Amino acid sequence: MAVHPVAASGFGSGAAAYERGRPSYPSTAVDLLVEELGIGPGARVVDLGAGTGKWTRLLVERGARVIAVEPVGGMQHQLLAAVPEAEVIDAPAEAVPLPDGSIDVVTAAQAFHWFDAPAALAECARLLRPGGGLGLVWNERDESVRWVAELNAIMKGPRGGVPAYDEHIDWPALVAADGHFTALEHRAVGSAQELDEATLLDRVRSTSYIAALSEERREDVLEGVRRLVAGFPARFTIPHRTDVFWCHRRSTP
Repeated sequence: MAVHPVAASGFGSGAAAYERGRPSYPSTAVDLLVEELGIGPGARVVDLGAGTGKWTRLLVERGARVIAVEPVGGMQHQLLAAVPEAEVIDAPAEAVPLPDGSIDVVTAAQAFHWFDAPAALAECARLLRPGGGLGLVWNERDESVRWVAELNAIMKGPRGGVPAYDEHIDWPALVAADGHFTALEHRAVGSAQELDEATLLDRVRSTSYIAALSEERREDVLEGVRRLVAGFPARFTIPHRTDVFWCHRRSTP
């Protein structure tokens, strides 16, 4: 399966900004999947679309044996530097070169909306042992805060038809249609990213379709962000909602 061209271009060129500017994930989200999916020392975990390893490193910290699957070279470079404990595989989520039933847990953080969902779910089912867990995680900025809604409007301006989590895809229905998994469960937890203007600009630069813009168009977006936060304190916070989904592979379809 080919990687989406905007993901390949934008995440390739924006990988360093992604590592600097993207938030991590709240410990409550990690704790939830650790408990629900049985992620513990020695658990074999595949992290799909691992990016620069923001989620991968949290799994490694819990003692898991993590195989980070990431097809974009720029992201791989950051991942290898940030999480040397993880094994890194250059592959798309829909075709992972690992044996059937060899994995305890598959996760994808900030990534599954980029995949061909039916093909990726079929691959997850193939990789997982019976009873193994699937966890999907996304950080979303809290638009109930006015300036965050304005930031989102600036950032979404050049998006076009690029895939995004905020398209409100019915993930439980997609998982149910696959037939190999138990019902998808969901919980949302709150978090906040503390940052300064420079980090916020890196966060914006790391957005795939913004990173893929021409320099002139990208600078127009960044200038809009600078105007938005002009007069903010040196450090400020962006509130987030972290959506956590999980289910288990059935023993039989």
